[in-house]
Amino acid sequence: MTRQILALWTVPRSTSTAFERMMRERRDHTVIHEPFSIHYYFGAGKRSDRFDEVRPRSDPHEILGVLDAAARAGRVFVKDMAYHVRDLIDPDFLDRFVHTFLIRDPASTLPSLAEQWPDFSDEETGYGALAELVEATSARGSDPVIIDSDDLRRDPEATVAAYCDAVAIPYLPDALEWAPGMPREWELWGDWHRDVATSRGFAAPASRPAVPLEGRATRAAYDRCVPIYERLRELRLRPISR
Repeated sequence: MTRQILALWTVPRSTSTAFERMMRERRDHTVIHEPFSIHYYFGAGKRSDRFDEVRPRSDPHEILGVLDAAARAGRVFVKDMAYHVRDLIDPDFLDRFVHTFLIRDPASTLPSLAEQWPDFSDEETGYGALAELVEATSARGSDPVIIDSDDLRRDPEATVAAYCDAVAIPYLPDALEWAPGMPREWELWGDWHRDVATSRGFAAPASRPAVPLEGRATRAAYDRCVPIYERLRELRLRPISR
């Protein structure tokens, strides 16, 4: 079993694709974008009925096989939503990865999620599954490596440095800037990635948004998610000044 697969599990609208873009810029990992989304939304045993289509190569064991094959050739970085793998969490799955996590204030993520999918499900908010995965990795003796989007956007140098130290990879400051573009792997979810496709680095955060009061579903989701976020935020890595 390889442990070369570095995974970043996250929630929707969390700056995770920008983090992935930074990892692509490093050029020392094979970067794989949300491989389990096809299992969750398009697999024969899909967990969501959002899309009618069933796509090939969506079996989770096949996806894991692709990741394992890539890891035999070198370092691999995977970014995906924790809820995409919620039904896969068992000891075999956990032992395949070095698990890391990216969180963001639900006051920012949920209104953005609602813009894309006004009918988002509770599971699609992502926080419950992320907390379960943090707990599962902790139960197997791993200290959670958690970074917060606000820290990342406010001080990318120090936050990425802390992340690199935690997972024992070199800190490469040149990777914090990149050329705009839409990698082919993003095209399945291209509507979600337009902003990062035009970016050149991590954007500084705006002031903390107001609690999302518009829409009962968004407010109810916020009330459920914010205690989870606050609990995980207490465990986050603190940025390292260089």
